Amino acid sequence: MDVDARMEQSLWDLFWLPPWAEQVDRPELLYTRSAQDQHALNQVLRVRAGDSAMLPSLVAEVDQAHRGVTSRWILARDSQHPDLPALLLRHGWKPEHRHHVRAASTERPAAAAEPDVRVLPVEDTRTLLDCIRVSQLAFGRKNRRVSEERIADELAQLTRPRARVHRFVAYDASTGTPMASGGLNTFPDLGVGFLWGGGTIPAYRRRGAYRGLVAARMARAAVVGCELVGVYAREGTSDPIMAALGFSRFGTMLTWTRSGDHCP
Repeated sequence: MDVDARMEQSLWDLFWLPPWAEQVDRPELLYTRSAQDQHALNQVLRVRAGDSAMLPSLVAEVDQAHRGVTSRWILARDSQHPDLPALLLRHGWKPEHRHHVRAASTERPAAAAEPDVRVLPVEDTRTLLDCIRVSQLAFGRKNRRVSEERIADELAQLTRPRARVHRFVAYDASTGTPMASGGLNTFPDLGVGFLWGGGTIPAYRRRGAYRGLVAARMARAAVVGCELVGVYAREGTSDPIMAALGFSRFGTMLTWTRSGDHCP
């Protein structure tokens, strides 16, 4: 498989999906659905219409399944069909951001963090809370209380043998202040490590914290047997950063979203 195909197939492995969310998986369509209004739990991950005549029924099915919740179509290279945009617009979805596949071999030495940046894996409550708080600040999200249940669930996932999810926090080495955080999902069967959620608090940008996070995640991916690390890098934001870090560019992913208050 080429890089784009491997990256898309990593999206299909929904090992992380909570048991109360549903997965609908057929050769022509893969999507998740949940009554909870979160796009990560209500998204389309694969479309394989043999001909254009199939598309209207597939879009109508997702339209019904995602009524009342935020919905997202993630269209990697092989899921893009020329007749799909018109159907999505008709049902209320709108084009969102463009992301480019950026990937690099784990055999390639990654640029290390600056000496005043210390990167730690998330392994306990303190580092997990730091990781979540950094993400909120980096992406301008509201500071919400983290439940004890969520902490327990995430730590169990992060620390289990042969863990598939890995999170890291970059700290100011002299003050211990958290600066940046990022995640990695590993897919050893595909040989792919998938980077996600990387972000730096605005006040700490351009100090090498993000670079250190990339290096730490590449090293972890190599340890668990992934020869490739990839990311869907958003055009105009993370894409130029990953290019500067030596990640090669491959195909483009398109996303379409619809709000939960959409009225047909």
